[in-house]
Amino acid sequence: MNDLLINGIMDFTWIDYLIYTLTVTHITIVAITLYLHRGICHSAIHIKPILAHFFRFWLWLTTSMRTADWVAIHRKHHAKVETIDDPHSPAYYGINTVLLRGADLYHDEKNNPDTIEKYSQNCPNDWIENNIYTPRSNLGILILFFFNIFLFGVVGIIIWAIQMAWTPIFAAGGINGAGHYWGYRNYDTSDDSTNLGPLGILIGGEELHNNHHAFPTAAKFSLKPWEFDIGWFYIKVFSFLGQVNVKRLAPKTIVGSSLNEKLDSEIGYALLRSKLTVITNYTKNVLKPIMKNETKNASDDIKDLLNKSKSTLTREPHRISNQETNRLGKIFDKCNSLKIAYQLKNKLFDILHARNLKHENFIETINAWCIEAKSQGIDCLDDFSESLKGYKVI
Repeated sequence: MNDLLINGIMDFTWIDYLIYTLTVTHITIVAITLYLHRGICHSAIHIKPILAHFFRFWLWLTTSMRTADWVAIHRKHHAKVETIDDPHSPAYYGINTVLLRGADLYHDEKNNPDTIEKYSQNCPNDWIENNIYTPRSNLGILILFFFNIFLFGVVGIIIWAIQMAWTPIFAAGGINGAGHYWGYRNYDTSDDSTNLGPLGILIGGEELHNNHHAFPTAAKFSLKPWEFDIGWFYIKVFSFLGQVNVKRLAPKTIVGSSLNEKLDSEIGYALLRSKLTVITNYTKNVLKPIMKNETKNASDDIKDLLNKSKSTLTREPHRISNQETNRLGKIFDKCNSLKIAYQLKNKLFDILHARNLKHENFIETINAWCIEAKSQGIDCLDDFSESLKGYKVI
């Protein structure tokens, strides 16, 4: 009996232990990204009942997380991103706090009844949720603890500890912290989200966090040819097996040539559907070339200010601090073309995001913006305004 408690019933090598641990922790990540995130939270996919409940049971067993809590907190993150009300923003809590205490921030917000009530719509509310998963949320991880000991003895306790730490470290701390602090950005979203790398494997594709914030309801997170989202791979497999239906994907924007003198209604709809891509292309094709040219001819003090302001120029004015505003003012005193491009970027952003603007008025306004842009005598600005006529969404 003592030997069974020490060694368990499984005679594994250390490689077997490693493979098993990586497998079970990966299943947890898959359950989070497919079921909680893409399925329930953003309705990007529909998961059939059998697979959905397996994911739900697995999360109860391995994390003690309740669907409504996770979904509500994540929805609030999107609604209040990078503000003081964001449950886990490095902009307000600091990167170290989010990385090291991500699970604590999650539990703090979980105990906020207003958050759960407001943001947990369409979450499971059946008998098993109300009688087992919610009132006995810690029973699952307790069962897993003894099950691991039964299988592996003392080593099972280590595996259990890794399973308990996996989600708080990699999901709560990693994505919520690193995914808003380090990495590259494909899109100039209204937040600090980043892609941690082009290969989304370790945490189920969640590494492509900037892509997700750009298109939150898209089932596929990889949006560039060089990116890979393993979560999307699993979606395709489960779709083939008839267990998952894809509901939404990110719009695909093509910028081609056009013989139109002005933007028409069809192009206007394409611009509205592609507004994030429009602003991102403006940064790439207008702001960056002008900033590069200004840097060549600037004095050393202005060069230093320009280098410090690269990310500032891509943000909306309301997300810029007083210190950054003062820095931009000093730059614009010496770099008039950059000032013009920056002001036109903000004006374009406001036009694309205007509410209650009739479509015919939008077309008039965007055409007026193009005329104003062309009148500035800046080549890259003129080229960009022409390119707006070639936007298509497929």
